[in-house]
Amino acid sequence: MINIVTAFTEEVDEIEDGIAELLEQIDIGSLKKNNVGFITCHIDFVQSGFINELSKRLPFNIVGMTTMASANKYGLSIYALSLSVFTSDDVIFETVMTEPLSVTDYRENIKSAYSGACQKLPGDPSFILTIIPHIREVSGSVLHKCFDEICGGIPFWGSISTNLDASFDLCTTFFNDNISECGFAMVLMHGPVDPEFIVISLPTRNISKNRGQITDSEGCLLKTVNGIPAQEYFNKLGIIVLEESPVATPVMVYYEGSIDPVALAIYAVNDDGSFMCGGEMTKGAYVTIGEITTGGIISSTTEGLDRVRKTGKTGGALFLPCVGRFLMLTPNNKDELTLIKNRMEEGDFIPFTAGYSGGELCPVRDESGILRNRFHNFTFIACVF
Repeated sequence: MINIVTAFTEEVDEIEDGIAELLEQIDIGSLKKNNVGFITCHIDFVQSGFINELSKRLPFNIVGMTTMASANKYGLSIYALSLSVFTSDDVIFETVMTEPLSVTDYRENIKSAYSGACQKLPGDPSFILTIIPHIREVSGSVLHKCFDEICGGIPFWGSISTNLDASFDLCTTFFNDNISECGFAMVLMHGPVDPEFIVISLPTRNISKNRGQITDSEGCLLKTVNGIPAQEYFNKLGIIVLEESPVATPVMVYYEGSIDPVALAIYAVNDDGSFMCGGEMTKGAYVTIGEITTGGIISSTTEGLDRVRKTGKTGGALFLPCVGRFLMLTPNNKDELTLIKNRMEEGDFIPFTAGYSGGELCPVRDESGILRNRFHNFTFIACVF
């Protein structure tokens, strides 16, 4: 069994004061035998040396990433650090981060780090918390698929690192004082881990009922739907994907055997009418288009929080919704995190932490009930212990 203990600070300039604030909230003496920390924070906490010093002061390993904003019961802010401590007597944690990944060696580095960490465990991991770096030359979807193959489909949940805006500059991951813009960090968990995964992209009312079948694709490239170029297919339905801002239009993918769709971004509309998308476009899957609205974001978050409560689990919850949701709520950017904080503090309190993701990693059950690791965009995801 895993329990989560959280801490929060906005004090980045006076490092000693910030660390003291965190330690007061954690009460290290009350933790169980095995512990590991997960951090989401503003980039200033990395650049100031705060993370380096904190890693020296904590009696357990930490992994983390920069993000747009963070929240837990102690606060909510863009300029903050949120620490979640996973604590357990019967779950063993093994933490590792790869060497910096590049387009030529990412598979070898991920495989080496993962296999080395596995060898330190008494058996296979039950679950993996993952933080994937943002690398322009290698898409998050490619890294996700690569890791799914390497770990043999063991459920993993997490995020691509992000930062303060949509440019995705200085997105950082870290493992203790090892800080990198290209490192893939992971926490392997062995033992009785039984997380519940919550995935909600858009409300049903915001998803077109017209579905076409992918008839030609290559990786993340959606070439044809129902035998014609993707752009032409959607144009015939009266759905216009703007070439100057295609990312504003989610493509909803119904993978074979899946009940619920996966939302993925369209990054580019090519001259031949094909779409370069944020995730894998599997031939034979069905696709349609969704619409993102502020009302839809809040509605999907509300539904997700209801599902978290219905799990009946009380060990703690992690939330890493898409950073695009934060940006699209402008000027009321904090509305989603405020909703999470307020709802999680109602009634029987469940420890929680929330940040924002540059690409959501969350398993989805297929029609037979088997968990399949999936990559998402625009999506609210939660992991409940």
